[in-house]
Amino acid sequence: MTTILLVEDEVLLREGVQETLEMFGYTVIGAGDGLEALEWLEQTPISLIITDLVMPKMNGVAFIEQVRIKYPRLPIIVASGSTESVTSRLGIDTIHVPGATACITKPFKSQDLMDLVAQVITDDVAQ
Repeated sequence: MTTILLVEDEVLLREGVQETLEMFGYTVIGAGDGLEALEWLEQTPISLIITDLVMPKMNGVAFIEQVRIKYPRLPIIVASGSTESVTSRLGIDTIHVPGATACITKPFKSQDLMDLVAQVITDDVAQ
C-alpha cells in the first residue's frame, strides 16, 4: 500500500488533491504545515511526500531539510507556484528545491500530478 503525506496549508486545495489521489487508490494523510507533517512522519510509514513551499510555521524548504536528515531516500514532490516572489522569499533560484525528488508548478492538472506521482513511485521502487 502506498501512503502519501500531502503537506498543503490551503484546505480546499489539500482536500481536492487528496480526493484525486484517493480515487487512484493511494492512502493520503493531509497536513497543514511542515511541523504537523513531521509529526505524521514519526507515527506512520510514508511512501511519498507532496509538499507546498509557502506554509505557516515551517516553510517547505525547511521541511524538506528536516525530512532529509531522518529520511534521506524518501521521495518528495514539491508542488508550488513558481512566482519570483515565492522563490526570492525562500532564498531559492527556482522551484527546483534542494532535496526534492521532483517538482510540479501550481496550478497543475490532476492527470499531470498523477503521472508524476506514478513516475516517482516507480523510480523509487526501481532503486
